[in-house]
Amino acid sequence: MPDWDGRGLPPVAQARVDRFASSGLHTSLLSVPAAVGAEVAGFTAVGEVMGCIVERLGWTPVYGMTPNQQIGLYADALRQGYGVALDRLRLEAQAIGADGVLGINLSVTPLDETMQEFVALGTAVRADSKQRPGRVFTTELPGQDVGKLMQAGWVPADIVTGIAAHTTFDYNMQYQTTMWAGNTEVDAHTRLVTHVRSDARSQFRRAVQATGADGAIVSRMTLNTWQLGEIGVAGVSSVFGTAIGRFHQGAAAPTSALTMLPLNRA
Repeated sequence: MPDWDGRGLPPVAQARVDRFASSGLHTSLLSVPAAVGAEVAGFTAVGEVMGCIVERLGWTPVYGMTPNQQIGLYADALRQGYGVALDRLRLEAQAIGADGVLGINLSVTPLDETMQEFVALGTAVRADSKQRPGRVFTTELPGQDVGKLMQAGWVPADIVTGIAAHTTFDYNMQYQTTMWAGNTEVDAHTRLVTHVRSDARSQFRRAVQATGADGAIVSRMTLNTWQLGEIGVAGVSSVFGTAIGRFHQGAAAPTSALTMLPLNRA
């Protein structure tokens, strides 16, 4: 296996780029409707691209840190995993002359008790027009939704994430979670999920604003919680979506199937 310092394209990805250049074969992960939608939007599929990273991911106890600071390290590792996978995907797309990547699937797969593989997989596309984007755009949206967006005057910019982690401790938990408690609210869990979901949405909003986009489409939201002994609970919430920019006033809104998060409202 060739040595690699983690910068630029991995040797395996470079080999894929070389095969693409020599064969001229265009491949795609898009479904038929997605491929047609991409074509309507003015894009041609040029090849599937991938970025990945394997991280040690878990609870990292550090002397002197509070539980919230410790779980913050876990959230930082998640952000790094998704971010590096997307950066490597974008590098591969750029290497084959693409202008963007559609239908990106972000996944995390456990390899053992501590190792997790982050993968970003999508279809690189090239604009058919003379006007080309200044950098490779990324989106989880399929081709047909990108077509609808562009017809309505919007263009995808980047996949953005908001990831928040928090812990809560409450002595009432040891009474509210027993089999004798009946059907009752568990105060610590309610406080935790309310806080962590709100924080993830706020981080997502800030990430969208950092791209300079006008709004965003939320693709999915996740929540994972686990107990810390008898009186504590930890949770991680994530928001994934695509930052979008307006380039002209379209005739219609994107469709009711797309959840919009405009940034020009108070």
